[in-house]
Amino acid sequence: MKIKPIFYYSIFFIGFSCNSPSSEDQLQITLNDISLFDKENLTIQKIIPLETRSENLMGTDIRVKFDEKTFYLMDEGNKDGIHRFNKNGEYLGIVAPVGNGPDFLPKMDDFFINSDGSVEVLSGIGDQAKVYHISEAGEISTVFETGYLASSFTKLPSGEYLLYGSYNLPFTQFRLVKANSEGKVISSFLDNTYKNKLLPMTERNFFKNGNDLHIIESFQPYVYNFHNDTLEKVIEMDFGTYSIPDYFWQEDIMNSFGKMSETGFANLHGFFEDEQLILLSVHLQKPEGIFKELIFIDKSTDKVQKLSTNLNDDMLYHFPIGIEDGEVMFLTYRSVILNGLPKDQLDLIQSEIPEKDFDYPVILKTKIQLDE
Repeated sequence: MKIKPIFYYSIFFIGFSCNSPSSEDQLQITLNDISLFDKENLTIQKIIPLETRSENLMGTDIRVKFDEKTFYLMDEGNKDGIHRFNKNGEYLGIVAPVGNGPDFLPKMDDFFINSDGSVEVLSGIGDQAKVYHISEAGEISTVFETGYLASSFTKLPSGEYLLYGSYNLPFTQFRLVKANSEGKVISSFLDNTYKNKLLPMTERNFFKNGNDLHIIESFQPYVYNFHNDTLEKVIEMDFGTYSIPDYFWQEDIMNSFGKMSETGFANLHGFFEDEQLILLSVHLQKPEGIFKELIFIDKSTDKVQKLSTNLNDDMLYHFPIGIEDGEVMFLTYRSVILNGLPKDQLDLIQSEIPEKDFDYPVILKTKIQLDE
């Protein structure tokens, strides 16, 4: 069996606390106070194997977005384009391939799915960023170019854009800005005061959940909601011993990051929500490996519990990608399912994940039952 090497990563970046609007209804969550539940509380409802060929091999670090008809996957390891699959897992081809030539993009940092099925792509090069539009026929056109060096973006219902640029001074005096359809900055949020050297990274900052738009940042403990041109904190995390220490902002990045890695640190990695459930994905980098704690909040009962996973030997539910129709969705691989499911459960679904020439990604739709 041919398997593409899995891409693991460590986050190299720096953050800085700032003043921003908060709400009296802001939810406070202390990581160490949340009780654990077992992965047997998740029941697999549907298995969607993603058709895999030599031209669409991917690792496990994949940015996934979806609409009613299609899954869109960008491999964070190489960002060679956006691979599309229908909701049955059949491969529909690549959108916005990266390369040289008139039918290729020079670089890809993030993407957005329009309601008509077309895609917009953010590409930052040098001290500029461009947003491209790719039609369903594959035609590429420039939407706008801006001097704000963004690393991620989203499009608002108004046709305006939110651009996130992180702590990359002097290009981003504000970590978040709103731009009009021509790329002109018209509002700014999250003042950037950090002036030391940093190592570049990109991350997913925007999470569209129904009519709500949530925003997270690396090494910040907050979940924001953006509404009516207002950025509001709705959740604040207390990571306890895994909180970012004060010295991290003051010392040389290589020294401070090394010291912090010896004790471990936590980072918000994803936020998903529907009418019944909230899911917070917390990345934990420890000396012994990379872990996640997935925090589930039942909105009808306010019950809060968490599931612990790790990249070493417990990856089955390590990569949540969203909540759809009340079911929590995870991206995993066939090989992980074979190793991670108990035999009695595996026997029930093994026919749905037959052996192929390549190991391949699988989307699991699950129902969760929190402990009483």
